[in-house]
Amino acid sequence: MRYRDVAAEGGFTLLEVMVAVAILAIALVTLIGSQSQSVSLAGLSRFDTTAALLARQKMTGLTLESFDDLADGEGDFDGGFSGYHWQVAVTDLGEDDTGIPDSAGMLKMVAVTVSLPGEANMRYTLRQVLVRQMEAKP
Repeated sequence: MRYRDVAAEGGFTLLEVMVAVAILAIALVTLIGSQSQSVSLAGLSRFDTTAALLARQKMTGLTLESFDDLADGEGDFDGGFSGYHWQVAVTDLGEDDTGIPDSAGMLKMVAVTVSLPGEANMRYTLRQVLVRQMEAKP
């Protein structure tokens, strides 16, 4: 009676197939996870870019206003950015805040926060110190 040589026949054992499937599964899970993370990061990046531009636009509008008219406020952007919300906080800075003697009434901290309502981690804040324009003495 002759015994057949199993190794000489072309084929895969069950163990080899299971190892190959396990390697493929690990690779696919890793690829899908990285794809999901890159989509999430792209959304955050898009928000950061848009919010920075909107905050800068709002801050520019505030710097064009009279120094004494600066006040807290909030609202929504119009046009293609209707989902974005803005909030302005104005704080008078004095000598205690800056360490500059006789600076009361001369400096204001303006903070513009842009956010997406319903998204807790989607907030961007731009802060700027504005100085009262000095009047020229005759």
